[in-house]
Amino acid sequence: MKKKNLVVVVCLCLVLTLTGFSQAGNIKIALDSPPDMEKSGTYVWAKTFSDDLLSKGMKVELFPRESLGNEEEKLDQVSQGLLEISCSDLAKAGQLEATIQGFSLPFLFDNMAHLDRVIAGTDIMEKVNTGLGKKGIRVLSLIPVGTFSGLANTKRQVKTPLDVKGLSIRALDKAQAQYINAWGASTVIVTWAEIYNALQTGVANGYLNPAIVPVMFKHTEVLKYFSDIKVNAPLRVSICSEQWYRGLNEKEKAVVADAVNKADMANRAWLAKMEKTDEDSLKASGVNFYKNTPEEIAQFAELSRKEYSKIVPVEIVDLFLNAAKAKR
Repeated sequence: MKKKNLVVVVCLCLVLTLTGFSQAGNIKIALDSPPDMEKSGTYVWAKTFSDDLLSKGMKVELFPRESLGNEEEKLDQVSQGLLEISCSDLAKAGQLEATIQGFSLPFLFDNMAHLDRVIAGTDIMEKVNTGLGKKGIRVLSLIPVGTFSGLANTKRQVKTPLDVKGLSIRALDKAQAQYINAWGASTVIVTWAEIYNALQTGVANGYLNPAIVPVMFKHTEVLKYFSDIKVNAPLRVSICSEQWYRGLNEKEKAVVADAVNKADMANRAWLAKMEKTDEDSLKASGVNFYKNTPEEIAQFAELSRKEYSKIVPVEIVDLFLNAAKAKR
């Protein structure tokens, strides 16, 4: 080997030894919301995660919402190893591995702390990542983007399922449409980019989301009512490329795991704050906020639970029912 080349190799090895980050490279993180630390749970997660990696010597770059493509395009890029990390749609990941869809079952978890106990105290996430890993994807974290979902609409106050009859509710997918239809409403599947126009024109009269969402996306200009029926935790996922993850050395994996833990804690602290302020934010925007009684919520829950086996396979229903019961 020539002396010049030997010097280059020695210097490179020294750099890798000092940093310990031989495979991480430049980590691209695709955001899914405006960069707002006050209103966006996924941004709180992504910013905390990236800042921690940066402080440990990793190279990280955050990319604005949809600058690297839509949900399907980001999922495809992650699976191919072209994009390292993405804040993404849980339902899209569920098209590749059905187990993760169990987290979206309505009226299954009592609150976010209950759901966190299921994540930490069972092997469900291991099952999820075993399935997704075969498709080139790994879930780093489930990220709540607000308090448990309520029903926002343009027409009237909703107290019980009787009040949704005649409403057209935007459904995220066929699974969500299944239980909304069971309440007596009609459904329309509309992409998020088109939802404002759909509400404005009456194609959709409302949607399920946490109270902060209408405020964040300025939908309070058309939405006038919000019912706090606490359907489920509104979850996004932080996914990473399995190819990228397996290329990390043990030190890098430990750094990533620590950053995930810190990002999770920051997100949950943000969520606790939102639980105290999102109702006020919605009211201040001119929306009529109704806090449903336990008896009224139970009517929605009873109709929804009858649809579980139509939303996900029965073995997944049983898996999540048993886990929720064990960690309640």
